[in-house]
Amino acid sequence: MSPGGGARGADLAPGELGLWLGRFVQDPIFLERYPFYAAILARLTPVADPSVKRMAVSLHDRRFYLHVNIESFAREPIYLRGILLHEVHHVALGHLSHPKFAEAEDSELMELALEMSANEFIEEPLPDPIVWRAYAQVGIRAGQSTLERYRLLVDAANCGRLERRDGETVDEHRILRAPSREPGAVEHTRQLLVEAAEEAASRGGEDALSLLVAGRAPGRLLEDLTGALGPREHFLDWRTALRMFVARARAPVHTYARPNRRFPGRVGEVPGRTYAPRAIVKPLLLVAIDTSMSMRVGELDEIARQLEAMRDHARVIVAECDAEITRVYPFRGALEQVAGRGGTDLRPVFEPAFLAAQKVDGVVYFTDGLGPTPELPPPLPVLWILTKPFDFACRWGERAWLERGGSPRSPSAG
Repeated sequence: MSPGGGARGADLAPGELGLWLGRFVQDPIFLERYPFYAAILARLTPVADPSVKRMAVSLHDRRFYLHVNIESFAREPIYLRGILLHEVHHVALGHLSHPKFAEAEDSELMELALEMSANEFIEEPLPDPIVWRAYAQVGIRAGQSTLERYRLLVDAANCGRLERRDGETVDEHRILRAPSREPGAVEHTRQLLVEAAEEAASRGGEDALSLLVAGRAPGRLLEDLTGALGPREHFLDWRTALRMFVARARAPVHTYARPNRRFPGRVGEVPGRTYAPRAIVKPLLLVAIDTSMSMRVGELDEIARQLEAMRDHARVIVAECDAEITRVYPFRGALEQVAGRGGTDLRPVFEPAFLAAQKVDGVVYFTDGLGPTPELPPPLPVLWILTKPFDFACRWGERAWLERGGSPRSPSAG
């Protein structure tokens, strides 16, 4: 098989397979269109394996292997490029290494979900692929995670609404049915992705689209893979930090149940004022998260941990924002994934119409501070939580720092 997909695979000796794969991923056309894919493929060790129908991936002793049936691609060279992309998706999405894909009660439905995700975003030819559109009637949609699709398939099967389709997977799933449980499998995948992303970017992959794998930017892939686990890295006294918002929630309210001191005889006509019962209500906060590419995965993980601590003292609505607001939702104890990962603009969250619609007592903004801010402050208290020690140009709001290697500074006037 030549880099362009020509058929001389039958003439390849197993020892030549690595050289062939190297030529393939360095092909200028492939490299220009798929720099991140090429960098991942360059980190897989190819092995000739006639036991697989076409191709498969495995992880053993910290090394990722690409199993190739050379004879198969001599017969079907048109599918070579598409199946290589498919295998990269299995690796990058953690299908091979993460235990959450091995713990499914219905392995057949999990395999179906794995295949849908591995085939999504591939425009190259594939042999009769399983695609999400064939299951749209049970709620499968574009861009869903593999686990979301698995749960929808299970629900549909339990209700008798799932029609099991005939056919085979694009690649060999014997290995995927029992993902590697060796210690550090997820970490090995993370390291591979980090190294591949750095290589792709260093080779001039400045176009954001060229750095996508399975429709996800490098940062998003890492977030999906590792999540936000463990205790907070930094202690921030949220009870103290949120006093400004609690004070707002305790603003006096008008009531007819208490006489007006100026007109005590006009009970029921002129309202009095009291601080009860709003004094014990947790403030409702809009927590904005900077999801731009300048925010590291570790910083986003730490934000998730801080939100968990914050919700002991406040009700939280999350707004994810890079150059625009991408998602708004109530925080329920976890950040499963974040949308965006583009440029940085800190202004959209403070648009008057958006803030008015949220009806919150204040705004907490987690950011590295590398983006434009509104010139004028909003009519709400704002607390900036800065993740990098850069100069922050905003002239209003209070701020605190999550400093590496130490405790964060207390909130201070901006």
